[in-house]
Amino acid sequence: MGSTHMETVCVTGAAGYIGSWLVMRLIEHGYMVRATVRNPDNLNKVKHLLELPGAKTKLSLWKADLTEEGSFDKAIKGCTGVFHVATPMDFESIDPENEVIKPTINGLLDIMKACLKAKTVRRLVFTSSAGTVNVTEHRKVDYDETCWSDVDFCRRVKMTGWVSNNFFILVLTS
Repeated sequence: MGSTHMETVCVTGAAGYIGSWLVMRLIEHGYMVRATVRNPDNLNKVKHLLELPGAKTKLSLWKADLTEEGSFDKAIKGCTGVFHVATPMDFESIDPENEVIKPTINGLLDIMKACLKAKTVRRLVFTSSAGTVNVTEHRKVDYDETCWSDVDFCRRVKMTGWVSNNFFILVLTS
């Protein structure tokens, strides 16, 4: 996506570490950024975004939550690109399949639907982490694009936290 004119993009999970760096770089490159966060009124969570250079004119905060169907529709409407870096986190989850993985999958599907409804989105960039490829019972020395986390192992040991959030893409394809 070239920024030959003032394009508007959406960044989900913008208050997080990766999301906030992405927002900063997009603003630097001239994009108008719609940053989705669960609570835009919580200054403790969004102050660092509001203080970014250029934020006053190129950043807007939008309330959206992966567990609320349709909550990304307004933020995505009119955008040419969407960067999906949000993910629910729960390190104390007793039932990660239902408390973390399913909301993550449903949230992604809802964002994809919002992109279709908008009719303006040309590209959806979806991120993950090493947890997508390296969660197996037996560690490997090298990992490449042929390596995927072992879904059965993750379910058997009831993975929680960031690991659960990152192997859900396998659930979608298996």
